Amino acid sequence: MPASLSLASIGLFLGSALAFLAVVTGLAPAIRRYRCHVRETAQGDLRAQFINLPARTLLQLALGLGLVLTLSTAVVLPWPLPAMAGLTGLMLPRLAVRTIRQRRRRGIIRQLPDALQALAGSLRAGTNIGRAMELVSRRQRPPLSEEFGLMLSRQRLGEELDTVLAGFADRVPSEETALFRNAVMISHRVGGDLAHTLDTLAETLRERAQVEERIAALTAMGRMQGRVMCILPFGIGGMLYLQQPVMMQRLFTEPLGWGVIGIVAIAMTLAVIWIRRLVAIDV
Repeated sequence: MPASLSLASIGLFLGSALAFLAVVTGLAPAIRRYRCHVRETAQGDLRAQFINLPARTLLQLALGLGLVLTLSTAVVLPWPLPAMAGLTGLMLPRLAVRTIRQRRRRGIIRQLPDALQALAGSLRAGTNIGRAMELVSRRQRPPLSEEFGLMLSRQRLGEELDTVLAGFADRVPSEETALFRNAVMISHRVGGDLAHTLDTLAETLRERAQVEERIAALTAMGRMQGRVMCILPFGIGGMLYLQQPVMMQRLFTEPLGWGVIGIVAIAMTLAVIWIRRLVAIDV
């Protein structure tokens, strides 16, 4: 009897070890891809936002956040939800980088009309475009001063003006930066009154910003309703799970419950896409 128990224990241990190795082997490519993704994020997006964060630190933050969310939700929620919380934790650093990039882009676009007027004034005073960009980099606040300082440094290192402005448009992708680049390059190649062109462009960008702010104010209620509709099912589901845990567990343990979750997820995705298209008004 003890010999059979020991053999059963050894067999159970070997089976568990083989299952663990199979899971780790299957997840190894995904882990490598995730590490490469984090490295590219740290070396590309973060450096473009003038944030010096090593890839190792960003990876540790993502894994730690995913582990904390998984363990904290595994205590009170059934098994699929902690796994989803852990995956969400792994995605949060990327979402944070995207939020930082969008906020920085909006700040640059907001500062750009004043910078264009400063460039026009410097050009009327008799300076060249390089000296005008230097004055803007000194007098403007970040983040625009950082971008103009970077463009000035690259130009002093011998890069062409077109390449420098193209880099600025790539780091801050928007119609405003593309218009600024095109205005400078057309005047540089063809000639003309660049100061007057920059003044006109600055006035146009100001009027466009005013229209966009008015549209954002008019569509604020629709965007808030979309956020509430996204959060409401999770809140109702959490309250029902606290009141009727046995009944709600059937959503995660039976095929019919899985189908209901899939239908709800598809319906919510379509609703979010539809609301975003309704409130996304291009000027």
